[in-house]
Amino acid sequence: MQSLSALPLSSSSLCLPLGDITRAILPEAGRAIGRFRELSLDSHFQPIYSLAHSRIVGHEALLRARQSDGSPVGPLQALASARGDEERVFLDRLCRALHLANYQSAGERDDAQTWLFLNVSTQVVVRTGQSEPFFAELLAHSGFPARRVVVEILEGTISDQSLLSEAVANYRRMGCLVALDDFGADASNIERIWRAAPDIVKLDRKLIAAAEHSLRARRVLPATVALIHEAGSLALIEGVENEEQAAIALDSDADLVQGFHFARPASQPLRQGDGGIAALSARHAAAQASARQRQELQVYASAFQRVAQRLWTEQGLAPACAELLAMPQVDRCYLIGVDGVQIGASVLRADHEPASSRFAPLEEAQGANWARKPYHYRALAHPGQLQVSSPYLSVANSSLCVTLSLTVPLAQGLRVLCCDIKLEGLV
Repeated sequence: MQSLSALPLSSSSLCLPLGDITRAILPEAGRAIGRFRELSLDSHFQPIYSLAHSRIVGHEALLRARQSDGSPVGPLQALASARGDEERVFLDRLCRALHLANYQSAGERDDAQTWLFLNVSTQVVVRTGQSEPFFAELLAHSGFPARRVVVEILEGTISDQSLLSEAVANYRRMGCLVALDDFGADASNIERIWRAAPDIVKLDRKLIAAAEHSLRARRVLPATVALIHEAGSLALIEGVENEEQAAIALDSDADLVQGFHFARPASQPLRQGDGGIAALSARHAAAQASARQRQELQVYASAFQRVAQRLWTEQGLAPACAELLAMPQVDRCYLIGVDGVQIGASVLRADHEPASSRFAPLEEAQGANWARKPYHYRALAHPGQLQVSSPYLSVANSSLCVTLSLTVPLAQGLRVLCCDIKLEGLV
């Protein structure tokens, strides 16, 4: 085997033929082991699961390194041992070739269609621009289908948006899928997703950790996933470490998950098992509110439906809502026309002080247009059926709310009756 110092790095690592990379990989105890300086490099693989399918759909290849005395070296420390951009490009390519060799040698079912996620360093993306012939040559040489490779690029570390988009397009032309990694950290920008159009967006592990301890972060996570879906990409939540985080990931509508809770990295790719997702789904059926919250909302829903009955008997909105507004979490009641425009002022609870709201300029809602709100158009789409919105931050009272809504036929025409209920105190 050639030593690294003997490789022709002076002529630029970008021109290194595949043979110069593969000569740094030797068989050892049934595995492919890479050599870089004084380090021995090996591969571990962590499963990636589809929540909808409750099965493994891919594996991320992770670097494992040891010094000559056998002591372990962290992946970041191993990567940092490269001196200069040329060596960093060489080491990156060595790792990808190593991971691919070990993934193939592990064996798999004839019908296996799992993805192999391979990280590509920022230096490779920046220095190779639109073309990286090495990787196309590596895939052709190995006989591994490009459609089963997901190239992971650290989204926030590439400042040039055009360069990022070109890199994504380049790997796509090879036939690979592309994932933007660690979205939500550092310089992440949703515009990058719209412009680069990756196949998969991996949400930074900090987001799921924050969602476990913060209701606000928990509310934002599904919206972030929805944005990724609107951009045409799949959402993968990584770093899921316990059941609470797994349940949050499930309720966020994420497509894919990865983390210690489901399976730890191993030298042999795990092929079987659902990571406990089926049992998790049974225990944590997707719901917008907790069991206690749903039970308490039922009391409010019954009182709300009595308001609708009173309106049908020609009572005005204020007297019809008196009972409901006396309940502790009710904030206001109001009527919306079929065009989405609020008819008249909202009827507020007796102790409500509009001037005390953080959003006081938005309190007066007569004539406001709520046509795009789900509680309006869903009530119209399902006449006579009570609708309960997802939790949201009310622009009227600056509190987390749900809105009950119901169509009611009045003498003046069809109306949507609404009631805002503050969630604080229900959870």
